[in-house]
Amino acid sequence: MDKSNLLDELRLEIGLVRDQVETLSSFYIGITRKFANLMQDRWSSVAIYETTSNAFIMKVCAGPCYLERLIPFGESILSTVAIRGELLFQEEANLQKVFLPFYKDHHLLGIITGHIPKESYEITEEDFSFVKEVGRFIEVQHEIFYPSNYRG
Repeated sequence: MDKSNLLDELRLEIGLVRDQVETLSSFYIGITRKFANLMQDRWSSVAIYETTSNAFIMKVCAGPCYLERLIPFGESILSTVAIRGELLFQEEANLQKVFLPFYKDHHLLGIITGHIPKESYEITEEDFSFVKEVGRFIEVQHEIFYPSNYRG
């Protein structure tokens, strides 16, 4: 299957998650499971972190968890991502890393992380666009699970 078809299939699968769940936690689990179903090796992972008043807390992880479950602000790449406020891509010798913050208005809600070995999948601009779509989908669903009355 070519990359476009793969991403279209994953887009459809992730879109269906919302109809199958009743809580934000189960929504996160559903999204990571969809990614996990397509992971081609045991070293790929996807995780979703939420922010608290002083730390990032892993809510769900599929595959090996490359980062700690509780990360105080200022102590990891997640803080850098939070400060930059945009998708961050890093490459090491054998591992590609993608980090995407998601927001409610200008308030950071959390960060999606992905770790993928180069030998199993090559991340391209098409993947970045897709991950941004997923981030936006999470933002919209977060508002549905936790609506705010503020419409400033």
